[in-house]
Amino acid sequence: MELVWSISRDQILHTCERRYYFQYLAPARINSRNPLLKEIAFLRRVTNIPMWKGKIFHSIIAEYFKRRLQGYDIALNDVLTYYINQMEDQWNSSLKLVEKNLLTRQVNSYQQSDFILLEHLYQEDVSRNSLESAIQDMKDWIKRFAIWNGDENIDKLILKSSKIWIEPPTYGQEATGFEIDGIQVITKADLAFLNSEGQFIIFDWKTSVPVNQPTYWITQPEFQAAVYQLWANLSLKILLNNISAHFIHFGNKPPEKRSFTMEENMKEYTISLIRQSISRMKYFHQQIHHDSLQLTLDRMLRLTLDDLDFAYTEKSCIHCPFKGICRRELEV
Repeated sequence: MELVWSISRDQILHTCERRYYFQYLAPARINSRNPLLKEIAFLRRVTNIPMWKGKIFHSIIAEYFKRRLQGYDIALNDVLTYYINQMEDQWNSSLKLVEKNLLTRQVNSYQQSDFILLEHLYQEDVSRNSLESAIQDMKDWIKRFAIWNGDENIDKLILKSSKIWIEPPTYGQEATGFEIDGIQVITKADLAFLNSEGQFIIFDWKTSVPVNQPTYWITQPEFQAAVYQLWANLSLKILLNNISAHFIHFGNKPPEKRSFTMEENMKEYTISLIRQSISRMKYFHQQIHHDSLQLTLDRMLRLTLDDLDFAYTEKSCIHCPFKGICRRELEV
């Protein structure tokens, strides 16, 4: 499998080798004859409630900006209403699939269009109150976004911009990213544009409350912002002093904005961190050779999934779709 790098892949490999293998390396297919590979392929399509809510929130904002860019005078609440209806449909569909046992006993009946929530799959959270809470969160976040956008005039700024990226795809000609030592680095900013003054501005929407971390080491938000800025600098050839990245946390009331810029020394440091992570990924990929469910280091040594590290803490497993596989192995 071709090696590509992203912040999320880096985080998963550092957190849990097994999850990284299941998510990116296992030769899993829905129509596989091997039951475990079939299950892995199925679980790759499962999402958890926080991720689900975050994806919908991003979709609402992206839809709104795209429509505005196309010249439509669309109301944000109209977009919100459409996606709330979608949330209700997806929630009910997920519950229905659980009730029919399609999730655990008839994986081969799973369809491409089916939607499954992790919490439903593992019977952890199926109450109607949870759906109502998710919808209320969405309303609150969008209300805060509307007020913030009104103050910042972002939709008006992008209409005057020469180049605009709104939720760009991960792959393809329109994808955003760059290469380091021949390895594709995937970036996916929520909104980016080159304004009339030549400033390249990047936004990332957060539904969380910002966490204060020690300043003696690069924080995760700083690293993420730096990777975004590397895309603008290395691929688009924008000067560093013309690039800024802004994380807007809508979990706060009012929303909190955290801004990042990057100087040359931070650029080189970030590239060195990515190179270190790529080196670790290469080592991990090169060790693994697929032979059914065996992992092979060389012709003399055979490894099974038991030889891959579990997550360091149980907290890391809460939202992992593959935790059912690990539970079964730990019970044996």
